[in-house]
Amino acid sequence: MDCAVCYGFGDSNAVTFGFLAGLTGQIIAILALIVMGSPTIIICGFVPVFFDNATIGLVANEKGGLKACLVLPFLSGLIQVFGAALIAGWVGLANYGGYLGMFDWDTVWPLFTVAMRFLGYAGVALVVIVLLAIPQIEYKMDPEGYFLITEDYDKYVEYKASKTK
Repeated sequence: MDCAVCYGFGDSNAVTFGFLAGLTGQIIAILALIVMGSPTIIICGFVPVFFDNATIGLVANEKGGLKACLVLPFLSGLIQVFGAALIAGWVGLANYGGYLGMFDWDTVWPLFTVAMRFLGYAGVALVVIVLLAIPQIEYKMDPEGYFLITEDYDKYVEYKASKTK
């Protein structure tokens, strides 16, 4: 499944507002890179604006209202451009066309990229171990709810509510 599956379940304007706020953040960040004379310039990416920022806008609207729907995708747009420019320039990927502008690739993956670049095969092994450990840790923290959240979400909500009492 893709994140666009959830678009029909929230406020109809939240997706559009998230898209526009993220696009605005990206454009401001690109202008800032130009003004600062950055050797690496990032272009607006439709995929990150739509799939990251529109989805963030939808979820943020449900949890925090219109203000969150505008602010969080805007910040995401800034992070997408500045993060991609930073890591693409730092590890030399700018010479080969750049770096992926998705939110996760501009927050978590720069650390992984640096580890793989400077530690070689040991860095690759470290990244693989971390990525394999994450679901194991999540399972250990909540073995009953780990699979229930996808199998029967209504039962999962009941389960979580009973745990908080």
